[in-house]
Amino acid sequence: MASAWYVRLCAVVIILSLDSFVSASKYDKVHHNSGTHHVPDGGLRDNYYHRSCPHVEKIIFKEISKCFKADKKIAPGILRMSFHDCFVRGCDCSLLLKGNNTERSSRSNANLHGFEALNAAKDAVEKACPGVVSCSDVLQYATRDVVILAGGFGWNVPGGRRDGTVSKVEDVNLTNLPSPRANATNLIQLFESKGMTLAQMVVLSGAHTIGKATCITFDNRLHSDIPEPYADPYSPSFKLYLKSQCPNPNMFVRVNLDSTPEKFDGRYFHDLVHHRGLLTSDQTLMSDSRTRHCVYKNRDDGVFKKNFAEAMVAMSKIGVLTGKDGEIRRRMEVVNSK
Repeated sequence: MASAWYVRLCAVVIILSLDSFVSASKYDKVHHNSGTHHVPDGGLRDNYYHRSCPHVEKIIFKEISKCFKADKKIAPGILRMSFHDCFVRGCDCSLLLKGNNTERSSRSNANLHGFEALNAAKDAVEKACPGVVSCSDVLQYATRDVVILAGGFGWNVPGGRRDGTVSKVEDVNLTNLPSPRANATNLIQLFESKGMTLAQMVVLSGAHTIGKATCITFDNRLHSDIPEPYADPYSPSFKLYLKSQCPNPNMFVRVNLDSTPEKFDGRYFHDLVHHRGLLTSDQTLMSDSRTRHCVYKNRDDGVFKKNFAEAMVAMSKIGVLTGKDGEIRRRMEVVNSK
């Protein structure tokens, strides 16, 4: 069945090993000079808390920085968490809710890192500004921050989201999240269903510039002599390397998603050009004529920076709750008591 296939293949274990640490002064420089501007839309706006909680972004960055120093895996973890949250029920932080049948309990979310870091950030914000800042906004600010901490860049994050109170494990499915074996058509259709463009889909795939994936997610490309119809084969040298890392049946060994896994940069797209895309859903972007030109463009770090920042802002507006919808949860993991 498709659902069982999805559960097996989408247990992508993402882990990161980085040594760099970015100070608060670098945060100020990268954040305020990002060059990304947001036009108010749907109740969201830049500097949303400038009166009600003026230091919220610095408070969050401080907590996320401390957690990053202790565990670098939170960078790809929180980045992936943001994607999984927004594509399932919208950017309402329903992914963070604990429970036996919540999104968080899905196999696809079982190995995410960063929950404790987000809890620490939310707790610190609550001490400074009780009941003001939503968990959804904390997640989006923290997502921007881990990209900075991983050696990347910042952007202006519009605020004003409210938090969801419903989270269902059955919503984590192929309708809302892609399989690592997805082809370009699958990816284009999925992103279009969320109101996002082909170009935004390609550049957001560049988030695979950090982290690792388990062998089980690409063994179909590695141990089969039958060419895939949707993705060019690995380069011979890369295939030999992967076979040395993933001999059957060691399917849960972790392999770098790109050739510079410790730095958030555009190297991912260079790897696709040279047939070193790890997953089918990676290499298909180069193999398909509809997406190939976007791969070439994003090899330039400056272009990648601009496009990724704009796409992240667009993604952060998917299905948001504003006004009187939802609530401002006091804790990341539970809804407010009535």
